[in-house]
Amino acid sequence: MFKRVLMIMVVLTLPVAAVADDSPLAIVAHVLSLSDEQVQALGEFLQARQEALRPAVQEVQAREQALAQQLQSAEPDPQAIGQLVIEIKRIQEQIQRAVAESDAALDEILTPDQRARLEQIRGAAPVCGILPAFKAAGLV
Repeated sequence: MFKRVLMIMVVLTLPVAAVADDSPLAIVAHVLSLSDEQVQALGEFLQARQEALRPAVQEVQAREQALAQQLQSAEPDPQAIGQLVIEIKRIQEQIQRAVAESDAALDEILTPDQRARLEQIRGAAPVCGILPAFKAAGLV
């Protein structure tokens, strides 16, 4: 499994160096081999999803700030802290469900091959967090 993930990561990083525009959308378009129409549709999709999720994200941020204030106060209120943690978790779950539901719209934008490549990238994503440590150690 690790060998497969590593191979995917190596393959995916090679073409990125050839992208003149290093914006996230340009890199995604290059790696997934999107047509101009697909790039336009994906850009619109991502913008609409971001706008739809913005209120929930702002709610999480406000509750996280309130939680931080509670934790830094001289006498934190355990009940308030617990309530804030529960609310943050509930809103984050709503965001995750909304993202998962909106991903169904990608079927309208991507071809089956592009969707398969995206799933490979998603599968490799958890391992990507360790790459900076390997780079810093001079192993990658």
